[in-house]
Amino acid sequence: MNRSAMVLLAALVLGSGVAHAQTDNQPAQDGTTAQTAPTPEELKDAMDGMGDRVTTLETDVDKLKSLKISGYVQADWQHYDQSSNQGRVVPGYVAPTNANGTNVATFPAKNLFTVRRGRVKIQSKLGDWMNAVIQPDITENGFALKEAYVELAPFSSPVLMITAGSQNRPNYEVEVSSSALEALERSQVTKAFYPNEYDLGLQLSTRYELFDGFDPKLQVGLFNGNGPSPETDSYKDIITRLTFPIPFGSESPVQADLGASFYYGGVPQLGDSVKKTVGETTVNVANDATGSLAGFGNKENFNIEAQIFLDILPIGGTIIKGEFMTGRRPTLNTVATSATVGTRKDSLGKDIVSITPGTSAGNLQIRNQSGFYAYFIQNVASDLQIVARYDMFDRNTDLAGTQVTSAGDAASSVLGVGANYFFGNMRFSVLYEMPTFAANENIQTDPATKKPGDDYRTMDLKDNKTTIRLQYKF
Repeated sequence: MNRSAMVLLAALVLGSGVAHAQTDNQPAQDGTTAQTAPTPEELKDAMDGMGDRVTTLETDVDKLKSLKISGYVQADWQHYDQSSNQGRVVPGYVAPTNANGTNVATFPAKNLFTVRRGRVKIQSKLGDWMNAVIQPDITENGFALKEAYVELAPFSSPVLMITAGSQNRPNYEVEVSSSALEALERSQVTKAFYPNEYDLGLQLSTRYELFDGFDPKLQVGLFNGNGPSPETDSYKDIITRLTFPIPFGSESPVQADLGASFYYGGVPQLGDSVKKTVGETTVNVANDATGSLAGFGNKENFNIEAQIFLDILPIGGTIIKGEFMTGRRPTLNTVATSATVGTRKDSLGKDIVSITPGTSAGNLQIRNQSGFYAYFIQNVASDLQIVARYDMFDRNTDLAGTQVTSAGDAASSVLGVGANYFFGNMRFSVLYEMPTFAANENIQTDPATKKPGDDYRTMDLKDNKTTIRLQYKF
């Protein structure tokens, strides 16, 4: 009910009271006189008070309307096929000890229940030009901040959007909500080039319709480069992305979007040498990057993406989408360790202080990498979705076959097949994933000799994974 209607109702009620008062203004049976009608001044004061209360109510309602709380919970059961590997290492798990006091093998979590994501999104809007969002993730592993940003639209339209804070990096699979991922998780190449999905920074985006059906979108962002973690250096990463629809017309059974993006940044490259692949091996080479921005540019990638939507089958829509990424990434060969202080027995059996010095971080290693993912999605009616995804990631494109001697340089692919069933706010999903390493790579060893063997080099580890998920959105 708006303010005018409430004031009118108050006037009618008060007017009715006046009429009754005038009718009843007769001597009562006990000799007293009935209440007289209110004066015009009293009526005005009453209506003013009613108006103030209505104004307060409208203000409170407007505040509630500007605040929105949403989110989702994903409860998973995960199973890993493991006959020749140790399985998933549980974060924070301390391996038990045997009778001799020594640690036994790493605990293999072959199956487990987990809260994959527990997201709560709090959003506050000020008209059409300002928006603030906070989104934490709450699971059994703890509390983590994902999104916390302020978004401005100074022209009250998508012609210019300014976003500052912790936000998604500009990339197609990154920007798809985790609650809407058809294959439940992002592909391995996306995780490699855009780890943690989110980053702290400033992003400008614009979308403008140049002609009917053609409204390209341009995103440009400047980020810390560490994800949602605190900044550790003065380097900033630059990400740009341009996407645009193919104007087939609104009546066409085929719709398509194309895009390209570029990532350029780096981490400090301060040592005398760095690790690079030369020929068939990884060796130390002289660090030729000097100055205050030594290493800027050692983190970069170029992407091409496409999404095609087909409405040609009577059972439902078909989606084919994918992305190719190529670039390079720097990683530390070894992580720095701190010195430790303990005790030991001397030759006389007395306890003496023993200090083990720490080690400095190993040389930075720069690898050329590439990969792609491709989805095939078939909707059946409005509540069932069949999904297949193939993704491949080559961690070092300069090495292949028997030149690869560590998992950090290996190429691997994952084929996943599954289904999603939707009912109300619920989604029930099943996905079976089959990882495979490239043939002939020396990353699998004979358990007896601890060396690569022909029988083991071509063996496919039993590391397939089954995920059953129940998701609720609110």
